[in-house]
Amino acid sequence: MLEIKDITFSFDKKEKKPLVKNLSFKVKKGEILFVSGKSGLGKSTLLDLISGFHDNNLIWTGKIYLNKLDITNASIQSKNIGYMLQDYFLFPHFNVKNNLIFSLPKETKNKKEHALHFLKKIDMVKFSNHYPSELSGGQKARIACLRAVISNPEALLLDEPFSSLDKTTIKSFQKFLFDYVKELNIPCIIVSHRLIKNINNFIELNISKFT
Repeated sequence: MLEIKDITFSFDKKEKKPLVKNLSFKVKKGEILFVSGKSGLGKSTLLDLISGFHDNNLIWTGKIYLNKLDITNASIQSKNIGYMLQDYFLFPHFNVKNNLIFSLPKETKNKKEHALHFLKKIDMVKFSNHYPSELSGGQKARIACLRAVISNPEALLLDEPFSSLDKTTIKSFQKFLFDYVKELNIPCIIVSHRLIKNINNFIELNISKFT
């Protein structure tokens, strides 16, 4: 379970009103939390904060727990949280297959076959030797999301994973993603303006209530 307790944050000590104040919630294993709210309210910053990738200028207080362990001040590596950022951050000098292989756990056997197996699941195996510069925005988004998922994380954070996908692709990719989250039995938080909500174990948090 991922628990956020009394999180408050802003980027300026002089600000009378923080971006987010006294935010608390829990996401159980296998559960998917959709964070909604207008742009600029701190949705992406919240994911940055949980993962540890936040800006050094961020001023914040509160506690973060993952599977009952306090990871508030833990290093990014030790948190073992899969995180897909909006900018994707695919390695430009790696092809699609090697981008995925890089993210697989060290103990994974037959990494190449493992990567190809997941590419087949999202109907992108034909792009295995393509480089990020040769992919469309939607294709990059799916690979970036897949890379976070297959790292065998204890929690998953996804920032706009569906923004560049067409309606048909959203439906199929979202089904794959949500089914796999349930299979891994991990908590998942998604920030997205495009989401099909006809799924089980789905909850919604409107961040504007804490601004």
